[in-house]
Amino acid sequence: MLRSQLMSVFFILFFALSPVYGAFDQIQLVLTWPPTYCHEKHCNRIPRNFTIHGLWPDNQHVMLNNCAKTFQKITNVRKIKELDDRWPDLQKSKSEATRTQSFWQYEYNKHGTCCTERYDRQAYFDLAQNLKDKYDALQILKNHGIIPGKSYAVDKIEEAIRDATQAYPNLNCIGDPQKTMELKEIGICFVPDATKATACHRRRTCNPINNKEIDFPL
Repeated sequence: MLRSQLMSVFFILFFALSPVYGAFDQIQLVLTWPPTYCHEKHCNRIPRNFTIHGLWPDNQHVMLNNCAKTFQKITNVRKIKELDDRWPDLQKSKSEATRTQSFWQYEYNKHGTCCTERYDRQAYFDLAQNLKDKYDALQILKNHGIIPGKSYAVDKIEEAIRDATQAYPNLNCIGDPQKTMELKEIGICFVPDATKATACHRRRTCNPINNKEIDFPL
C-alpha cells in the first residue's frame, strides 16, 4: 500500500515538473557574429553585422527542443527577403538558402515548435526579426566604444548589452581560454511576450584566463 502511494506521488511530481508542450517562461534571441562563425565553418557570405542564429523558448526546469516537425516553406517573396537579410544561412548562397530554407526549417522545428501556443510560424519569425532590429547588437556595442577589430574585456561587452536591455546577456566564444578567444554569439533573454529582457536561465559567458579580454574580429 505504501509502495503504491509513493509511486503515485512520484508520477504526480514527475508530470508537474515536466515541460508542457508550448509551456516556456522565457525566450532567447541568439545573435551570431559572422566573422567569428566563419573562422570555424566554410562560409559563402560573411555579413559585417550580427545575424540571427535562432529564437529559443526555454523553461526553467529543462531545455525545450524538438516539440514537433511542422515547418512549411515560406512563400511570400518579401518575407523571404526580409528574413534572409537578418537570418541568413551563412554557409549557403542567398539563392540556395532561400530556395531550400533548410536553416530556417531546422531552427523552427527544433525551437519554434516549442512556443506555438503563443507564436505561430509567421509570428515566430516576425518576432525574431523585430527583436533583432530593436536590439541592434552592433550599434549597442559601438555606442559603448566597442568596435570590430579590437579586443575588449568580457565585462565591458556584458555591461554594454545590459545597459541597453536591463539584463545581462549570454556570451559564447571560440578559441583557447589560455590564449585567444573570439566573440561568437550574444544571447538576449526575454519574458514570454518579449516585452522586456530578463536574466537568462543557465547563463553562459566567456572566460579568458590570461588578459580577461576577448577579440571582436573584423
